[in-house]
Amino acid sequence: MTTLMFDNFHATIKLITGEEVLARVLPTQEKGNDFFVLNNPIIIAEETHINAEKGVAISGMIPKKWLMFANDDTTIVNKTHVVSMSELDKFGIDFYKKALIAAKAASPIKRKVESKNNSGYIGMINSFRDDLEDIFKGSYDVPEA
Repeated sequence: MTTLMFDNFHATIKLITGEEVLARVLPTQEKGNDFFVLNNPIIIAEETHINAEKGVAISGMIPKKWLMFANDDTTIVNKTHVVSMSELDKFGIDFYKKALIAAKAASPIKRKVESKNNSGYIGMINSFRDDLEDIFKGSYDVPEA
């Protein structure tokens, strides 16, 4: 199994579905397939209310977890499903971190659920992490300890 991993970064991602997702992104390549590992993906919904009495429109942003009922903070998106991606600047990162707190507080899933059945993964995260560590330790550019 050949896996290439790059540095992770905060980004806004426009998907082919039209959704705009904010997340910590790790570009990854495995067996010639490019994909992104998203950590803590959120979306920002904008709501506008008209106050007819005052004659003004009031607009607000509401952060939500992208996968509302997921009990894991990590998901994978195939590169072919991404229209555009842009790294967040310092202001964007600060906004994302504050919005993430609000999104997690509003989530219907408040705790991690350990499930052996129907977890949605081909493999378990811990075994995947062990495999990645083995690959890293066996790579040529890692100095011997």
